[in-house]
Amino acid sequence: MTNAVKPAATAAVLKAERERDKVQAVQDYEDEQRARQANMARLRALRLAKERADAKKTSAPRLIKKKATAQTDSEPRASS
Repeated sequence: MTNAVKPAATAAVLKAERERDKVQAVQDYEDEQRARQANMARLRALRLAKERADAKKTSAPRLIKKKATAQTDSEPRASS
């Protein structure tokens, strides 16, 4: 009789262990996903900040050149 109870107890223990492993695997997966998303958000913020800084650096000289070009283009047309 003790032999019949022992395999059932072992099966229950194994089943409980598999359930704990499953819960832990899901927890690990979700933690990795949160870490990956946080890293992507951090990198995106850095990239956007860099792009804004680069745009500010390049946009100011272009505006000056366009204004200078527009004035030189309009002067010959006005004189003719």
